[in-house]
Amino acid sequence: MSSEATTALITGGCGAIGRAVVETLLRKGTVDSAIVVDVEKPTADLPEGARFHRCDLGNPEELTAIVGELPSELSVLVNIIGGERKPPVAEVAETAWPPPAVWDDIFELNAAMVYRVTAALSDRLIPGGAVCNVSSIAAIMPWVISPAYGAAKAALEHWSNSLAVQLADRAVRVNTVRPGFVWSRQWEAVSREEFDRVVADRVPLRQAGSPTRTGREQTPEDVASVIAFLCSPDASHLTGQSINVDGGAALVRAAR
Repeated sequence: MSSEATTALITGGCGAIGRAVVETLLRKGTVDSAIVVDVEKPTADLPEGARFHRCDLGNPEELTAIVGELPSELSVLVNIIGGERKPPVAEVAETAWPPPAVWDDIFELNAAMVYRVTAALSDRLIPGGAVCNVSSIAAIMPWVISPAYGAAKAALEHWSNSLAVQLADRAVRVNTVRPGFVWSRQWEAVSREEFDRVVADRVPLRQAGSPTRTGREQTPEDVASVIAFLCSPDASHLTGQSINVDGGAALVRAAR
């Protein structure tokens, strides 16, 4: 990247992974400042060097307004927006066959919004800059409890690879990360007991110094460290890649 001051924009930056990304990018010196965009306000003060903009990125008018307020140059764009709306926009009687409104909404949250934000800001990415989109291991395996989510993340990855080709001539890299099982607001809507059971059953990598696999579960910081690496000069020859940050879960996880 250039020797000038560098700025990162993090969408969906107030969740667990988002906050960890903001803190890690600043702590490692990957960027000098960070702009956090989310529809919800942060629950705690942001670290020094970060500022918050509230925006519903699914609202075209709000997106246009915030784009007008952003710097003319960005060195890093991290898209963490995604997940599933709780409660869903329509009742889901059978998870394998969500109603069209729910299917469309999940694609909107995980693929369409990322596309629109990136399209609006792509011209501001400086040479040597980086885009990192947060996907999921659901993109690469059957996900019958939410097929729309897995399909939307797979679509995000395909588009990210196309974007990597599109921006390569401008020296801008595009990669994705696939988190595994990280305790989050999405899991809070299920249960901690179910989360612990899934981790114990489906994450094979035992961490050094931990007597059990659940003694050191995956954290948002684990994901953030990989994102910071992909956005740093250390990854200057990496583009169009999708990296699992899952403790090996995708190697053994049964489809469900």
